[in-house]
Amino acid sequence: MKETKKQVGWLDKKLANPKFRKAFRQEYEKLSIGEQLLRLRLEAGMTQAEVARKVGTTASAISRYENAEYDRYELQTLRKIVEACGGILHISMSASDKERAA
Repeated sequence: MKETKKQVGWLDKKLANPKFRKAFRQEYEKLSIGEQLLRLRLEAGMTQAEVARKVGTTASAISRYENAEYDRYELQTLRKIVEACGGILHISMSASDKERAA
């Protein structure tokens, strides 16, 4: 149990650095989008090729969107992929930490 507390403490210390926190959030968001698309497709019981046919693209394009390293998402394409899997795309925005603290 102590090891977990140390790990949380380490991450908290790292996240206190604004530069690290910004980079961490960006990477988390990229990973999160790809993971969510993959999960949604699997829950729909579809292959990448099936989603691609519904969207009007290729299976390799769907694969790119599911990849955590991909960072060139287009809103219209995201919406098409999500809807092809029977989902609904929600986008939320909020003020930065600096603006919240002010």
